[in-house]
Amino acid sequence: MRKLLLACALFLIWPVAASSGPQEDALLVVEQFKKAFDASDVEGVVKLFAPEAVFLGTVSPVLATKTDQIDKYFQALRQFTPRSITIDEYSTIVISENAVLFAGMDTFSQTKDGNVIKTPARFTMLITKTDGGWRISHFHSSLRPSL
Repeated sequence: MRKLLLACALFLIWPVAASSGPQEDALLVVEQFKKAFDASDVEGVVKLFAPEAVFLGTVSPVLATKTDQIDKYFQALRQFTPRSITIDEYSTIVISENAVLFAGMDTFSQTKDGNVIKTPARFTMLITKTDGGWRISHFHSSLRPSL
């Protein structure tokens, strides 16, 4: 009898568990970005960007609109390791089935001469779905102002 009840319960929740919406799919890209960033994996970070992405890095004076510009910016990930990013809070807006906007506050940590340096920042990411899957189409990060 227990097995039958368990099978019925799984049958009832399976369709919900098996399907995800655009917000959940786009959140996976944000999570992949964090994982690659924390690992200083430049290639892993850059591959998450759409070919036509617009990128404004936290410390970049350049509006990057080409993959090689984004790659050049993230080469710095290989310096001052270990490093990480903590997403302190965020909010999402589902624009459509193919576009989700994330905005939030984060903190970058990097190690320089044995000291951990933390930099509070804020970000926006537009994650869009194309034939190549979910990718970052717009990214902006800037230093978080003091209160």
